[in-house]
Order: sequence, then structure tokens, then C-alpha cells
Amino acid sequence: MTLAKLLRSLTRFRRVQPQVGRLHAALLRRTRGRIRRSRMLAGGQPVLALTTTGRRSKTPRTTVVAYLRHGDAYAVGALNLGSDRDPAWCVNLRADPRAWVEVNGERKAVEARQASGEEAERLWRAFIARLPAIANSRKLARRKVPMLVLAPAAAADFDPRGWP
Repeated sequence: MTLAKLLRSLTRFRRVQPQVGRLHAALLRRTRGRIRRSRMLAGGQPVLALTTTGRRSKTPRTTVVAYLRHGDAYAVGALNLGSDRDPAWCVNLRADPRAWVEVNGERKAVEARQASGEEAERLWRAFIARLPAIANSRKLARRKVPMLVLAPAAAADFDPRGWP
């Protein structure tokens, strides 16, 4: 529980978090898939760069999130280090579910949907099994933490102008 509290205290640096996420995403892109895990920010879990459209700015926003494979899709948890707010990328996906992911050196168009019920619980259990330190983070968040599934989408449906 103390690790979860420490992680939650990091959410107080809200202005720094987006810059760290963008820098991390740029590093993932630059290495073209040679870096696949984040020991510093994701506890050694596999990570992907997620590019969403800003809900107000309508500009591309890229960050790095830990993921699980979910069939041919990717599952991501909107934990936000146990903060009582959903991360900006999650709110952006609610406004426009179309996004891009860069994973293992490949760029793919995806469409997000929120997992619910047994599917969401199964995905959370898989995340916790892989990184037990996050087990208490959902309790600390004081909110229902969404689990999102990023399913493959047709790239032709996306307007790539301005996207990194």
C-alpha cells in the first residue's frame, strides 16, 4: 500500500507528467521499437505510444501507457498513478475514440472502447498479476478506473494531418 501511496503522490506534479509522457513517446518512436518496456514509468511492463486528439485543442497528444495484448487489440488501464481524475488521454478517447498506437516499432490505427463487466475485471486481474504493486492503486483513486480496449481500425478513416 505504501508504494501505491507514493505513486499517488507523484500525481501532484500534473504539469510535469504530460511532458514526461511526450518525451518518453518520442524516445519510443526514435528507437523504432527497440525499447519495448519501461522500467522507470511502468514497472517494467510493455508500453506503447498512444496518440489521441485533444478534446479541446483538436491537436495530437501523445503519451506512453502500459498495455496488455487482448486478442488482436491492446488493453490499457486509465489508472493515472492512483489519481482521483482520469488521465487526459482517457478523456480525449471518450471525446474521439480514434487514435494511433506505436508498438514494437509499428504504427497502427485503433479505435477505443471501454471494457465493462467481467471483461474489464479480467483485464484488471491480468494487469495486477503482471505488476502486483498496482493492486491498491484502484482503491486509492477514489473513482471507477476505466479499462480501455484499443482495437485495430482502418487507417483510411483517420486524418493524419498534424499527427506525429
